[in-house]
Amino acid sequence: MPWLRRLPDGGLVGGNAVTGGQRLTWVDTAKGLAIILVVIGHAWRGAQDAGLMAASPPGLFAAVDTRIYAFHMPLFFLLSGLFLVSAVTRLSVAEFVGSRVLRLFYPLVLWTYIFAVTKVLAGNLANTPLALGEVFASPIPGRWQFWFLWALFVLQIGVLVLRPALRAEQWRRPAIWGLLLLGVVLQTLPLSSEVQVWTSNATRYLPYLALGMVLAEFHAAPVRIARGYGLILVAVFAVVLAAVPDLARFGVPSLVSASILVLSSAGIAVWMAERQTALAARLADLGRYSMIIFLSHTIFSAAMREGLIALGFGNLVVHMVLSTSVGLVLPIGLQRLFERFASPRLIGV
Repeated sequence: MPWLRRLPDGGLVGGNAVTGGQRLTWVDTAKGLAIILVVIGHAWRGAQDAGLMAASPPGLFAAVDTRIYAFHMPLFFLLSGLFLVSAVTRLSVAEFVGSRVLRLFYPLVLWTYIFAVTKVLAGNLANTPLALGEVFASPIPGRWQFWFLWALFVLQIGVLVLRPALRAEQWRRPAIWGLLLLGVVLQTLPLSSEVQVWTSNATRYLPYLALGMVLAEFHAAPVRIARGYGLILVAVFAVVLAAVPDLARFGVPSLVSASILVLSSAGIAVWMAERQTALAARLADLGRYSMIIFLSHTIFSAAMREGLIALGFGNLVVHMVLSTSVGLVLPIGLQRLFERFASPRLIGV
């Protein structure tokens, strides 16, 4: 996997590959798309909880919410899987665990408590107020949106079990395929609620992590996607996304629809980055800041929402545009402040 090796970690899901001195920008582009959907999704649900959708057409909230959450978090797990085998095999066990603690567990703990404090300070202005005594509740399993960091931490540490096989050339691919098969099988098993809660439902996302590992293993060079195939990917993505509720009603497992959406969106990111479009560049810029956006966006978006409500603005479009905008822009400003005056590691990025 030469195009995935020798990379520092970065962003929400890990490193960015470099080939011939160039960043593998499609990964940043895909992360940018996914983090925008994360911010929009939380702003959308926040608006619903604040009662801003009372005048909206029936079914609008569910129609948008279902489609946003159909694939954007699985996409993050797939992107994380791209770099996982390289990290597990390159680093010692202690180094790997230490890197996961630094990049996943520390931000999880830090921002859980930061978020809890902001909710207490917001008092009754918060959609779901938090009592002072709840501030120091355990961050494990992941609370609020930070479930993702805990689930990813659990899965990545769990992959260490396969380290001997992943380091052996003849066993690496069977081990990766076996992990993918295990992930699929686990979707059919009635796991206890305790397992789901204490792993933040990590087993649900194992197939996507393993799928990323498979893609990394079987593509030793950057993929080239011709314009015609790129347009086909866009069409497939759009059709499946539009049909997500109907597919569920017809009994199509979410694993199938989400996998199609994740793979097609990743392919679209490759296509866009290859064509060096302005949109791809802007998405890649956001992707490089995906970690700090993920960690802090809800604080800024919620503050904007409550400020608008206090000023008497109840228009849903205004709320969505402004809450999403500050949720993307202000976290970047926060990271840049720490880059200039301290260290971004202090805030978990």
